[in-house]
Amino acid sequence: MTMNEHFSYLVGALLFDAAWLACYLIGRRYRPQIIWGTVVTAPLALTSFLFVPQYWTPPSLFNLDARFRVGIEDFLWAGAVGGIASVVGEIVLKERLAARRKQRRKKHYTPFIVMVVVFLICWARYPQKNIYNTAIAFLACALVVAFLRSDLIPTMLIGATAFTILYFLLFVYFLWLFHGFIDHYYTLSNISGIRLLGVPIEELMFASTGGAVWSVAYEYFQGYRFTPGQGLRLVEI
Repeated sequence: MTMNEHFSYLVGALLFDAAWLACYLIGRRYRPQIIWGTVVTAPLALTSFLFVPQYWTPPSLFNLDARFRVGIEDFLWAGAVGGIASVVGEIVLKERLAARRKQRRKKHYTPFIVMVVVFLICWARYPQKNIYNTAIAFLACALVVAFLRSDLIPTMLIGATAFTILYFLLFVYFLWLFHGFIDHYYTLSNISGIRLLGVPIEELMFASTGGAVWSVAYEYFQGYRFTPGQGLRLVEI
């Protein structure tokens, strides 16, 4: 392994962190959402053990991913992905959140419970296909949100599309820097082999379904809703 290859996953994670920083600087009004998305998703890096080695075994600092199936880069990447996905749709649509009310808000968990249950069912049936199980669980969660909160569908669709495009462009640039990364570190026998400009289709499945969920997770969980007659202005319910 060359020095460049050893730090390739770190470089990839930092590319997403740079995109996170750009969203944070550009979308000042959305900073609560991006911080919320980062705080919620960063701990999900602990689920890395579900994907190593069945999906990939990336090089990592101190070889943590190979040794413990969870590495520092996983946290850097997961937090960035969640933060970006939680605001990119609103940045594109230029949505604005109304001022918060002082009284305590009700929390809404149903779609996220469905997501976990669907994943566990898929995991029990196909334990070696967790990248697909994750995409299916995300899709189920997004459909439940769309059913319960149809007003969030435009944000969901735009957010998922914008995040997938950004994810794809960052991945293409990453592969330009590290040409053989997919062939060296992905478990090719356990994925479809379909690639778009070198990017595995599974990555785009993850980005689109995950983007659909996280683009509206903050609004749904916090109970924000569009105000009739005020365009894309949101208020709490």
